Amino acid sequence: MKIKLYPVIGSLALAVVTIACSDYLNESSGDLLIPEKVEEFQSVLYGEGYPDSYTDDVEWMDLMTDDVEISPCAAAESMQVEGDATSLIATGRGAFCWAYDIEYYLVNYGSPYENRYKNIMACNTVIEVGEDMLGDKASVHSCLAQAYTLRAFNYFCLVNWYGLPYNELTADTDMGVAVRLESKVSRDQPRRSTVAQVYKQINEDLDTALKLFETAQPTKSIFVVSKKAALLLKTRVALYTRQWDEVIRYGELLKEEGIKLYDISALTADDMSNRISKFVFLTSKNPEVLFTFGNAAMGYHSFMDLIKGAIFVPSQTEENDLIRIYEEGDNRMYAFFMQDYIDYDADWDMYWAYDDYRKIPFKHYDINANRQCYTQAFRSAEIWLNMAEAYVHRNTGNDKEAAVTLLNELRKCRFTAGQYQELSASDFTDAEALLQFVRDERRREFCFEETHRWNDLRRYGMPRIEHKLYVTSTSAPETFVLEQGDKNYTLALPKSETSYSTEIEVYDRRVINAQ
Repeated sequence: MKIKLYPVIGSLALAVVTIACSDYLNESSGDLLIPEKVEEFQSVLYGEGYPDSYTDDVEWMDLMTDDVEISPCAAAESMQVEGDATSLIATGRGAFCWAYDIEYYLVNYGSPYENRYKNIMACNTVIEVGEDMLGDKASVHSCLAQAYTLRAFNYFCLVNWYGLPYNELTADTDMGVAVRLESKVSRDQPRRSTVAQVYKQINEDLDTALKLFETAQPTKSIFVVSKKAALLLKTRVALYTRQWDEVIRYGELLKEEGIKLYDISALTADDMSNRISKFVFLTSKNPEVLFTFGNAAMGYHSFMDLIKGAIFVPSQTEENDLIRIYEEGDNRMYAFFMQDYIDYDADWDMYWAYDDYRKIPFKHYDINANRQCYTQAFRSAEIWLNMAEAYVHRNTGNDKEAAVTLLNELRKCRFTAGQYQELSASDFTDAEALLQFVRDERRREFCFEETHRWNDLRRYGMPRIEHKLYVTSTSAPETFVLEQGDKNYTLALPKSETSYSTEIEVYDRRVINAQ
């Protein structure tokens, strides 16, 4: 495959990095045009290094979690739009039922893998040149720091989707993903590194990035990776690898940089209504957004629609389902999900019903088209929850009290002021009860962002999940079960990779039949 050259921007010729993952890992590059100036390398990052396709790539992964169910459409007939949702069910079925042949159902199944390696190649292009690029030191270091942080993030994503879950006892031998640190495309057959090796590379990249940020040109743009974003990712990596002291240390360093929580406690339901107001939680006006990415917010979750019929919705049927674990007075119910209303559409001469049993996620969707953010974000709220979880696990001295203090600081900003009740350490019988509360709080806070819930379920020990599949609104459900520790918690590589490479380790998922 020929490498595609990007158009000239101004008079600058950019390095070509827009090739599929399989091309990056497998094909030959003979006509790669290398830029020289820091502005050119920065353009490479903006064009190909940032994960702008992220939301479209991973949206189907939400369907694999316990945060999604299929609703057989229980609302009144008079409030429904005539239509058919079976196409969405058919497309999402492979993910929802953790199918062995999941790629058969999803035309973009390979996109998360291919596009993360495309992003990595752009980062490698910048990193290889290093301080030899032409430009002032602060600008060079800024460009390099961004490249190292972005490469770390992309490998973090890959190892948590296609590698085995991190286990400190077996990480040195467990299957990870292929690590490529060169921009040169090779016909060499790639092989997977171990989970430990991938995380080692992630940490090395982040450590290098943090040093470079010290002498880098500062930026206030939330659309550009910053030192704060790198510190947040450092705490996340430490959390996943169970380095509790490191979570706390880097969390404190980030707090020293100056971060805030978004206080929505004074807002009313009407203030946050998607129709009545212009409120959107994830915008550039949200003070806790440190870095935003993943394309502009053009709509709500594409697998969750507002038409009649069986359809994917946030889980809400069973006691421990997502919608049912929000407490009375928790304003996230209004800030994160669409509320009830009926709206007449003159173009279609029909009424649209937005009913409470659906609760479509609207964290990042501005129904008034006033878009000021992308669909994904590194948020400072994660630091409060990462540190709280680390304190619970470490469980020495006053760690339990420290965890509860962090929870109170976050929850005070989320609950209606008159209904907020402060927690105390005595509310929890033991560390296990407090840990479960932290995990529930994390689930409430980060639902439908990045792939937080799926990754968290993997690191929690891969608990059992049961999904009921309704093919239509009138059909009887079929039950599919992802068992405790199930091997289908790890994704298989796409055929674009395995059909070429005979050396890379193939991961075989099991067939899950309806019960």
